[in-house]
Amino acid sequence: MTRFPILLLDYDGTLAETQPAILRSLKEAFDAVGVSAPTSDALKQELTRGGTLQTLFQAIVPKSDEQDAAAFVRHYRAFYPAADEEETVLFDGVVDTLAALKEQGTILAILSNKHAPTVCASIARFGLTPFFSGVVASEPHFPHKPDPRVMDERIVPLFPKQPRSDFLMVGDTVADLQFARNAGIASCWASYGHGSDTQCAALDPDLRIGSFSDLPVALRN
Repeated sequence: MTRFPILLLDYDGTLAETQPAILRSLKEAFDAVGVSAPTSDALKQELTRGGTLQTLFQAIVPKSDEQDAAAFVRHYRAFYPAADEEETVLFDGVVDTLAALKEQGTILAILSNKHAPTVCASIARFGLTPFFSGVVASEPHFPHKPDPRVMDERIVPLFPKQPRSDFLMVGDTVADLQFARNAGIASCWASYGHGSDTQCAALDPDLRIGSFSDLPVALRN
């Protein structure tokens, strides 16, 4: 058992390299709603924030309304499954590392801003479902990272007897690290993912890993 018995793991950019599938689906969704898609570099920059589809669309199309954003999200979610299946891969060492952590008695849970059915389907496709004690992801009318209500309303009910000192948030973007700070739990920055180096480092994470397979060693140090 490590000093953090419960690991909250982000998915995109932490366990899986999803960026090619995301970029493809974003461009298809922009085309579907009649908006010129930003460049790949501009979309990648927006992805460093680790937000939701709604926040991404509204940042890029600031004069849009809720209906515009909802239409964009519907198109994206229609396009994404095919892109995910064709382009998403797990980062090196993910399966072996999850297995080792599970063998040590660590409790693993997914905490993602990705649409819940989408992340569950991707996890299942890679055979990862049995590793996790819970999957908390984006759903209508629920808060998302970095809102600390995610901890109070969605994580604590899953682990009601565990002190916050037992939790470590492992993720690659400012949404993950700021969530950990807001929620009063420790953080581990997956620096190989999609986040901004400058912004993530500025949040002073407790741990930093250069690959997911580095996590067990980082937990022991």
